[in-house]
Amino acid sequence: MKLSRLSNPCYSLTVIAIVSLLSGLGCGGGGESAGSAEPAASAPARADLCALLTSADIEAALGTSAGESTSGDDGKGQCRWATADGSGTLVVLMLERADLDSFDEFVANFGEDFGGEDPPREEYHLVEGVAGDWAMYVAEEHMVRAFRGDDVLEVSAPSVPSVEEAQVVDLAARAMANLP
Repeated sequence: MKLSRLSNPCYSLTVIAIVSLLSGLGCGGGGESAGSAEPAASAPARADLCALLTSADIEAALGTSAGESTSGDDGKGQCRWATADGSGTLVVLMLERADLDSFDEFVANFGEDFGGEDPPREEYHLVEGVAGDWAMYVAEEHMVRAFRGDDVLEVSAPSVPSVEEAQVVDLAARAMANLP
């Protein structure tokens, strides 16, 4: 009778599903608690991006005071600093996964978006002085995208009137210097 149950495909699949579920919950023994289990491979590590810049950093780079910072859930981490009067967003940092090794690879991968041509260099170009593997400026978004390994830190100042590229590059350099 036992042999016939084991040869029944429904029974075997049920046993496999239960064993997989229990081992996934950390019930496999070994003296480890369920709280010390490794995070799932599909769950990206979260980063505390609000720790990358201080209000003093923002004021030094942009020449204006920052309000409160708030964390967000986009990408692998996000932080927004409000304007001092709370009327808008002064600075946004977002960490995401990106698999680009160079600006040339960006051009090759996204050239189709630019009609098969190189991106217009006044809108997209490399910047120096930012830690990481490489960094580029995106003029229309007032953003620096700084690449390190498989991550990209996006640094932007959306509510700063007439923000200069050098100011956003300065913010990105300050943030990347503190990125673990």
